[in-house]
Amino acid sequence: MYRLVLLFSCFVSLLVVSCVPLCDETGSLVVKIVLTKAIPSSEPTSGTVTLKKGARILSKTFNFPSENSVVFQSIERGNWTVSVELKDDQSYTIYAGEAQVEVLAGKRSTVSVPVTLNSADLILEVSVTSSEASTVELRLEHPQEVIVERRNLEDRKTTFQIHDLASAVWQLNLTLYDQYNNEMLVWPRTGSVGLELQPGRINTYSIRIDQFGDAEILIEVETAQTVSSATLTNLDEGILITWNPVENAAFYEIYRAEESYWVKIHECTSTSYLDRDVVENVEYSYVFNVVSKSGRHSGFSMPFTVVRDTQRIFVALSNGTVVRFKVDQSQFRSVASNVVSGANDAKMLRAVGNDLHLLTSGSLLHLNANDLRVLSSQNVLLFTGANSAFNDEYFFQVSSNQLRRYTLSSSGAYETAPIGGTALDADRYVVVLNGQAVSLIDPVTLRVLSTKTISGAQRIFTRGEFVFVYVQDGSHRLEVYSVSNNNLELAKTYSVEGDVRRLDATEQFFCLGVYGKGIYLGRLTDASLTKMSSNFPVSIEIVGNLLYTLFTDKLELYTVDVASLSVSLTAISNFTQQALAMFAD
Repeated sequence: MYRLVLLFSCFVSLLVVSCVPLCDETGSLVVKIVLTKAIPSSEPTSGTVTLKKGARILSKTFNFPSENSVVFQSIERGNWTVSVELKDDQSYTIYAGEAQVEVLAGKRSTVSVPVTLNSADLILEVSVTSSEASTVELRLEHPQEVIVERRNLEDRKTTFQIHDLASAVWQLNLTLYDQYNNEMLVWPRTGSVGLELQPGRINTYSIRIDQFGDAEILIEVETAQTVSSATLTNLDEGILITWNPVENAAFYEIYRAEESYWVKIHECTSTSYLDRDVVENVEYSYVFNVVSKSGRHSGFSMPFTVVRDTQRIFVALSNGTVVRFKVDQSQFRSVASNVVSGANDAKMLRAVGNDLHLLTSGSLLHLNANDLRVLSSQNVLLFTGANSAFNDEYFFQVSSNQLRRYTLSSSGAYETAPIGGTALDADRYVVVLNGQAVSLIDPVTLRVLSTKTISGAQRIFTRGEFVFVYVQDGSHRLEVYSVSNNNLELAKTYSVEGDVRRLDATEQFFCLGVYGKGIYLGRLTDASLTKMSSNFPVSIEIVGNLLYTLFTDKLELYTVDVASLSVSLTAISNFTQQALAMFAD
């Protein structure tokens, strides 16, 4: 809170000047201004005090808050109107106040001028891509006022101009109608968009709505902070949001980022909220608007952001059961399971967001990753061992004369490219092995970026910017290629003891499953391998510095010391059924 005292007098005790006595026609006046900051994103830096009595006008400007007094000398007695304006560094009047005072001759009069937020103007430009839309209805509200206006669209555009609005966070909804007055859509689909209106200026927003209801908002006013500290925690049930209480808060409004706008998702008086409507591996951002007990809006806080990321391990068993595990106090704990028809010959698993994809010998099943319910199933090429691979967007299969790409987000649809082969893998790139030719393929366009002949190539794997090739031509070795300008360049060669059939890698280290020999760890910074087990795994997965190894009868979790490539067993789970496939993230 700022307090500004303006002294109007024929003498000033704080100034080292000579005084003149008060006359019978003049008096002194003290004007006190109380300023409470609420929504403005800027601070007042200057002010103007104006006295009016009939045609008589006195006015002075001052710097704020460095000057705390302004002296007016020889103020005539009588009734005066006192006006105060406080402006920011861009000359916007953000606070204003007015009061009446009677100045008495030879006496000092005092008046308190209540200074409140100035009003705000709004220009809202709306454009619509749909030629079917005819009119737009605007609904603008905050707890003390509701405004509803309707405009016709001309050339798919219209502009709303609304003046003298409260400087607060207003909730906006738009409804589109066709020429027959039928409702086409309401935007946003859920909640409402918060518009933070700054005082003393025209706040301009531009909104573009397409026929599917998506929108882009260009906000020209900076937001202000409210809640200064919040913690976002990933729980199994959702993202838990907790924050420090704000003094004099009546309630809190929570907004979540949806594309390029903020949508209100919750209102509460407590200091915690669990957002259950979240998808794995998606980034979420939240802001707060605090409404005080007097009804003032603080404006949006700084964004608080977290990536939805919970520890998930999925295992498919030979009796058709699919189990989701998490690690709890160094033990694997089952959090969900389901017997899935057709999953008794599961080949591969891949979780993307809240979806789990399961490949059998000829089908691709889509499951809910949380409760493992089957959502859909589609036929794919038969699984032949190394002809299938997932990345986070697609499922790929290769045959002797064709590469197929299935989009994971749509059921049944696939595209083809005239690329043949016997083996492939996918991540940032797709790699296909055809004889001794290794092709590097763009997963989005299915365009072949380059092809390299590697003598003795038997199996291929890819992770990030690297391609791993198992080569057998009298000796066994693993050749590691980096992708540079869409070409494969040999980076490292490792001697191995046999057929490399399992591989996973991160930027820090990689893990190999060598058939009949066991599990090995390696780094791209040196050319040696470290053997960690003599057992050949069904599947291996690396998540950070954690290594999951699946065998037919058990699941193991190791913590890896990357510097020494040593491991420590963290958790283990034994199975009565044969384990077939695994995915961890």
